[in-house]
Amino acid sequence: MIVVTGATGHIGGELVRLLSDKGVTLRAVTRDPRRTPPLPGVAWVQADLRDARSLRDVFLGAETMFLLTSNAEDMGTLQRNAIEAAGSAGVAYVVKGSALGASSRSRSPIGRSHHEVETVLQGSGMAWTILRPHVFMQNLLDAAPTIAREGTVRAASGDGKIPFIDARDIAAVAAAVLTTPGHQSRKYVLTGPEALSYGDVARILSEATGRRVEYAAESAEGAEARLVAEGASRWMIESALALAAYQREGGPTAVVSPAVKEILGRPPRSFREFVRDHVSAFRGA
Repeated sequence: MIVVTGATGHIGGELVRLLSDKGVTLRAVTRDPRRTPPLPGVAWVQADLRDARSLRDVFLGAETMFLLTSNAEDMGTLQRNAIEAAGSAGVAYVVKGSALGASSRSRSPIGRSHHEVETVLQGSGMAWTILRPHVFMQNLLDAAPTIAREGTVRAASGDGKIPFIDARDIAAVAAAVLTTPGHQSRKYVLTGPEALSYGDVARILSEATGRRVEYAAESAEGAEARLVAEGASRWMIESALALAAYQREGGPTAVVSPAVKEILGRPPRSFREFVRDHVSAFRGA
């Protein structure tokens, strides 16, 4: 029995589908059961990681947990609640979705929060594996309406190279790590097959959509003003600006990892494949 948190997001939703296809029995945790498709072997459970009391029965009889939440200021609290509830129920193994650069020294609040949870997990007594993916390709889908309308990709990353990863590959790695031996006490950095600048992203989008898409390189101040106008929290703004600064600096953020291919036995999806699969969104359909 596997418990999957974050079961309706880009990663969690795909992971639930993959595990169901494998014939795995699982509980998929959601706050909104109306978003839950019926799948073989999947029991959808309504719970809120903010409410520790709602987690009392979620983990009973479970052996394994996949731990993932959205990036938000209370992320650390939510994930610590899940770890405590899982440990109390006798869960033996946890696979945590983390982030590239998770560290106590990170300039990004997201990176520091993930590191804090990683530390709690490693001290919990449960076996663990940590997945540290790079920037999701799916993040660009949030900007797809603007890209289609304005023909512009905006970022404060300068000419920095980023090995974007498809969230479907993160889910596939998680499914493999959850169901095959040999991954305990490992930290895997997950990337796509190549490092691309946002200029490269704009060029690939232009080729795929048949429409001109340009990269508008923002200053840190310009990006901050845009994010404020969009209603982003200060926590998320600080995280986004820190990540962009790391990308401008290059170095570790541009390194392509072999982990996806080593675990899955196939290369990760390319950005071109991702765009081809979602080309209608980038055309504004």
